[in-house]
Amino acid sequence: MDRFIHTALNSLNIVKDNAFIRSNNLANNSVPGFRADYHLKTAGTAFIEAMDTHVTRGMSIKDDSNMFDAASGTLNETGNTLDVAIRGDGYFITDAPNGNSFSRRGDFSTNMEGQLINGSSAVILDNNLQPITIPPYRAIDFTETGDIVIEPLNSEPGTRQVVATLGLSVPTAPLKKFPDGEIRYADGSAITANQDVRVVNKYLEMSNVNLMEELVTSIEDQRVFEINLKLVKAAEDIDRGGSSLMRMPT
Repeated sequence: MDRFIHTALNSLNIVKDNAFIRSNNLANNSVPGFRADYHLKTAGTAFIEAMDTHVTRGMSIKDDSNMFDAASGTLNETGNTLDVAIRGDGYFITDAPNGNSFSRRGDFSTNMEGQLINGSSAVILDNNLQPITIPPYRAIDFTETGDIVIEPLNSEPGTRQVVATLGLSVPTAPLKKFPDGEIRYADGSAITANQDVRVVNKYLEMSNVNLMEELVTSIEDQRVFEINLKLVKAAEDIDRGGSSLMRMPT
């Protein structure tokens, strides 16, 4: 009976965890470049039996590897000269609080120090993994290879100056989304720029969250929740029935 109840309870916990993941995906649907998280998977329930006792402990086995969907989102034309999208595979390299990370977010701007940042205020790094500082300009453009070209503010009209090159990289090992929400190599390897990426200016890549899939899965999880709740109630009824049979008559 313990195994029956623990299996149902673990299934309920997995449904609850999936609801948190789904809520996060839906909340970030409008965030440029956001990568949807996959729902938790489970390999079942493990039972630990202590020697010389009838007590059994049930434990849920989960594939808790923070996997995410790496598929590209749709590209929307914005006309904004600071918007940049990656075409195909690859990532921008950003300076995150817990170390350099990969990002597909290309809604760029500059902070008070003139550094290039994205919409989450992460500093964008160049091909030498250094922060990019943009001098005052009249016009700015990003080439297909990631060169940042400006027309300096006090220069002659038509003057073009390359001030930096975006740090771009195609990952060479499996990636993982860490608890801080940043994407890095799963084994902790250092991130390097290999520049094997092409970008397009005045476009933004949207999130790759599939709203229809999230809503349909939400309905399926609700049904799974209800079924397992009924199993817990059935286990309770069976336990009470067994107890009544073993009760001494009065």
